Amino acid sequence: MSQEVKLLRLREPGAGAHSGNQELGAGAVVLEYWHQAHWKPVAVDEDFVQAFADPSGSEDAQPPVEEGSAPDPGIALTFEPGERGVILIPGTWVWNGLESVPRAARRQSQAVGYMVEEQLAEDVEELHFVCEPVQGDLCSVMAVASLKLAILKSQIERLGWPVTVAIPEYRLLADTGSESAVWFDGERAHFWHTGGRGLSVNRTLAGVIAESLFADAAEAGEEPEQGEPAAGAPLRLMGDATELERATLEQLGTVQPVDGTPQDLFLGGVAPTVSGNLLTGPYQVALQSAEGPWWKKPAIAVVVCFVLQLVFYIGAGTYYKIQGAKAEAEARDLFSEIFPGDSPSADLRRQITGYLNQSSGSGGEFAGQLQQLSTVWGGAKNSDLKLQSLRFDGNRGELVLQLRAANLGQLDSVVSRLGQGQYKAELLAANELEEGVSGRIRLRQPR
Repeated sequence: MSQEVKLLRLREPGAGAHSGNQELGAGAVVLEYWHQAHWKPVAVDEDFVQAFADPSGSEDAQPPVEEGSAPDPGIALTFEPGERGVILIPGTWVWNGLESVPRAARRQSQAVGYMVEEQLAEDVEELHFVCEPVQGDLCSVMAVASLKLAILKSQIERLGWPVTVAIPEYRLLADTGSESAVWFDGERAHFWHTGGRGLSVNRTLAGVIAESLFADAAEAGEEPEQGEPAAGAPLRLMGDATELERATLEQLGTVQPVDGTPQDLFLGGVAPTVSGNLLTGPYQVALQSAEGPWWKKPAIAVVVCFVLQLVFYIGAGTYYKIQGAKAEAEARDLFSEIFPGDSPSADLRRQITGYLNQSSGSGGEFAGQLQQLSTVWGGAKNSDLKLQSLRFDGNRGELVLQLRAANLGQLDSVVSRLGQGQYKAELLAANELEEGVSGRIRLRQPR
């Protein structure tokens, strides 16, 4: 990973052990942090310590230790921005075996469970399964109690720790390449078979387990199975093995002691994606931060965009409503100028259409005059020519225009062109303005 990784582990010290000033019951755990080549106890609250405890043994739990006799309560665990955590869970919690699993079923926990059901002593409905490909369809299958993972996930999210990976202790040995490995760790011994199997046992059983795992198959006249190591492959040895334990392993093959601890070797080569992660599917941890959940910023951005769009639509609607009211007022004023004897109705379009139809039925003076005006107006390319008002007198059949032109010559030119049709055009008056001239023109039927 590009971020710094903190390595933690859950350990079952057994009934009677202490966590701070609290004496632990059966099944309770302590949390430790790998720091400066040693496991350091982490200060956690009682809820975390007792979350994994067996409820049936709670009655036997001892009262808190007297003040002054309690061991070190541990260090306060904090994560800097960008740091992530990997937690080791007891290898005895996790069964591990090899099974051929089709690709389509590898992400379906229960489907994998039914394939290995005969090898388990527990109900597959109460287990969570993780499938890691080894070779072809051959997979390393791990099974852990769903209840334990649910408790672990809830405690991590409650504390707000960025711990997204949980692996069994023996998975620290899985990066040994084509070599199997043994790690003697206090009262436990952890084994990893390069074929893709691992387990953790009590140290007193290490010799028996080693014989069953690493005995040379060639001596029995058997061929290695798919995924099995070749005969004579060295066995990597880690931890504080005694002379007797080392001698037992040397009888099974070549033993290669390894300098350094599995913890440091793991942290030195940890990849962005850690193999064997049990916090998958429904037990995947949702990262929290001081800024809130990961979806907070995208949600805020979506809400802001929605509000801005809503404000834009409201503003645009208000603007067009004001412009529409202004245009309607101008249309009513223009109607009053054209038809001074009538009041504008609510539907100006319908009212003007009625006038046009009426004028068309009585000779069509208004329609014809407007047509002649539109012909002249369409030919005028000068933008200085503007129509200021238009008034039609239905009784006299006259259309009076108020035009604004750049100069008197342009105004005379318009009068001349208007008079070339069937109607007679007359310039009634002309006034000079600060910019241009304004003239009144009458268009009527010649008499």
